[in-house]
Amino acid sequence: MAKRNNLKRLIKKLPPGYAVGRILVNGATEETTLFVNEKDGLAYFNVDGQVGAYEAKKISGMVFGAAEAAEEEEEE
Repeated sequence: MAKRNNLKRLIKKLPPGYAVGRILVNGATEETTLFVNEKDGLAYFNVDGQVGAYEAKKISGMVFGAAEAAEEEEEE
């Protein structure tokens, strides 16, 4: 539980427009582009030009930076 609290605190500190390539929600990977903001327990991310809202407490991981860059690192 402490890990999720740490991640939730991290989300609250992210500046709008911060590059987030992926998030892990309930064990599934969700592609994102940018963090938009967090309010009232919801975290908002840019997803293919639209805004996706996720329950912050259900986010268990984040990959920072552009998704393409993260994919290139995995291939190496």
